[in-house]
Amino acid sequence: MNSRARNRLIAVTALILLVAVAVLVTIGLPGGSAPATVKVIAGDSAFVGRRVTVTGSVIGSSWNKKSNPMVFNIRDQGATSGPQLKVIYGGAAPASFGNLTIAIVTGTVKQGGVIDANEMETKCPSTYATKTGADTVTQMLKAGVSAELPIIGYLKSGSLHDAAAPYRFILQSTPTGGDSVEVQFQGAMPTVKRGGQVVAFGQLEKSGKFLATQVSLPQ
Repeated sequence: MNSRARNRLIAVTALILLVAVAVLVTIGLPGGSAPATVKVIAGDSAFVGRRVTVTGSVIGSSWNKKSNPMVFNIRDQGATSGPQLKVIYGGAAPASFGNLTIAIVTGTVKQGGVIDANEMETKCPSTYATKTGADTVTQMLKAGVSAELPIIGYLKSGSLHDAAAPYRFILQSTPTGGDSVEVQFQGAMPTVKRGGQVVAFGQLEKSGKFLATQVSLPQ
């Protein structure tokens, strides 16, 4: 290899190293090109002590309704096993927070795969279900306690809470009121427009609350 080719190779190698360093410096940081993955943060002890932004799916039932600050675990979206991070979050949980919610958290990485977070955003993929065959809130209440079934109704304005609340939201028979029922649901909420309709799958309990296993937007 002649000296010109060797110098060119050295220059290209140096450029690649500079780009790699820049990525490592900015990945997961506020203002970076994208949040880091759980696998990246959990697999590199060099992140300990650094402030990062990481995105992951909330592991079902990993959070405690009574804990303050909130504690929950996340893993990479779509993964059913593999690395996890424990998030300690001192802020108020968004109303969309629940099992399998996509959480984007910002905070300091601690030893043992822990993130001490003070910022959180959530993204919930919209799911759709047919409203054909779904009972209205009025029909369900008249029928009383029954087997699992879909119901359709309107989300009462101002009633949406996070999954740790005594109930998640109130579903009513018309956009402005009518018969209503409190719905318990711990999953990720789709984005519902103010006064919008939702289809909830579940069962009316003896307590008078509707225990939902899925909440979707009507097709």
